[in-house]
Amino acid sequence: MSLALQSVASYGSPYSVQDAFLSFENGFHDAQNQSSPLLLLSEGCTLDSGIKNCSLACEQAGLIFGDTATLHNCLQYPIIAGALSRGTLDSESVDMATKYGIYAGDVDSSNTITETIQQCLNEYCDSTSRCGKPKTSNRDADGPAKICAGQLCYNHTDICEGVYAPVIDDIAGIGIYTSYWMQNGIALVAFALLRLFDFWIYYVTLALFGSISGLSKARARAENARQLSLRYRLPNLISALFEFQKAQCFFMMAVQVAAIIIARGGGFESKNLQQLSNSYSAITLVAICGYLPVVFTLVNLHGAGKNSWYILLLSTVTVAISGGTAFKTRRFEPSPNDMASLRDITGSWRSCGNKNPTTFCLSRRTVDPFAYGGGALHIFIFCLIILTFLTIDKARTSRMLAVAGDKFQTYRVLHTDSSKPSKGRTLTQLTALSRVSTIAVQYTNLDDKRKRVLSNILYGSVWIIFLVLYCRWIYLLSTWINTQSGVIGPSNWSFGQIVGITAWAPSLIQYIYLETRGMAAWFEQHVAGNLQIVEYNDEDPIP
Repeated sequence: MSLALQSVASYGSPYSVQDAFLSFENGFHDAQNQSSPLLLLSEGCTLDSGIKNCSLACEQAGLIFGDTATLHNCLQYPIIAGALSRGTLDSESVDMATKYGIYAGDVDSSNTITETIQQCLNEYCDSTSRCGKPKTSNRDADGPAKICAGQLCYNHTDICEGVYAPVIDDIAGIGIYTSYWMQNGIALVAFALLRLFDFWIYYVTLALFGSISGLSKARARAENARQLSLRYRLPNLISALFEFQKAQCFFMMAVQVAAIIIARGGGFESKNLQQLSNSYSAITLVAICGYLPVVFTLVNLHGAGKNSWYILLLSTVTVAISGGTAFKTRRFEPSPNDMASLRDITGSWRSCGNKNPTTFCLSRRTVDPFAYGGGALHIFIFCLIILTFLTIDKARTSRMLAVAGDKFQTYRVLHTDSSKPSKGRTLTQLTALSRVSTIAVQYTNLDDKRKRVLSNILYGSVWIIFLVLYCRWIYLLSTWINTQSGVIGPSNWSFGQIVGITAWAPSLIQYIYLETRGMAAWFEQHVAGNLQIVEYNDEDPIP
């Protein structure tokens, strides 16, 4: 039975240093058992002149460690040369070996190749403390990590352990990374404050003053706190939340579009293949920030009556772009420009031909959020369902249903040169969250207690699911960070990091302004000179 030799265009995408050493070990067993064909990579052993000759290419350390295809072929060289000497290759395989410059009984070349590779590994490991933590079983008790093929062994094959590969700063530098947490934190805190100002404030006040001033006085205090909250606190918060929704939509759209453009055309400027892979994984995880907090905030705005077509369309576009980015980058397929940039990276190790032997290191222990059980796909599908329901609800109703019960401050726009108002144009008309139309359900009588209870149950269920999904996203992010140690680089507060962390400043400043100056003062800064803001209560006659 003859052993076959095959030439393939690629063997794993992308092909890493770890893959090359693993193929070296497996290739020896395949040659011994004649169970599988030996593989040569067609991109390897290419000289500067364009000729393929492994005998010459594998004596040049710069070529070996400048391309993993050449590293693969050079590691296979002694195995193929041995098979040629034993006459176990078929005639076509012999011709192919000759085509690649591999000859029978070429012991000198095999020894030279082995020494060239080993010298590079030794010099690199002597210069760093990252070696010495092998993951292979072929390690002597007190010796370095090694991989063997018969009597031929390579020591220090753990050069890829602990390779420094932080995500590039423009994707998840310290400032940008903090900005993502701020985005999700603001969304969650705003949700808690909405519930506090709308419902919990009464019971919190009652619990605080119940034992101090008596139950009757405590109830009066609680009702007064509730009315003040509904009249001032809640409208201010919802107005600021509306601005926050616009800010996160524009921010995430810019991040996702930039990520897609760079991923397609190259430009990550990574120092090694692992860093490039970590950047792809970061983009996929960051894409979740383009639909989870966006749709979550949209639901809260919808419940508060702020469900304009503008903010709905803006949110939909953001979700669509973020979802497309996630599915585009979940599969690690580096662009030709990025791979070419990696091949041009140099190092200070002379035995490696002034190349860095860890440039093409890549761990397969990566976290795919969209894999089965990852959770990211479930988050995306749920957000799509909710977004669809919100769109249907908005399409079915030209305005929010009239709601029975307490109403908040209402401001009307009046012409300053006339004593008559314009035709009742209302800038804000806010109602309690627990008394608003339910997703995809058109109520005609919200005074009906049963329908209000159903509305609360449906909204409550949606909010609970969102909180569970948030926990899942945090778990995915923490797992990714723990699996790929060092993905978040040191505190490098560059220009881009500072700009990224200030993306949420306008929304926070607006909320502070509303709380200190009031809604009327805010709107006065945003209307034309011939208009003025007039506040009135429901008890007052409409002018």
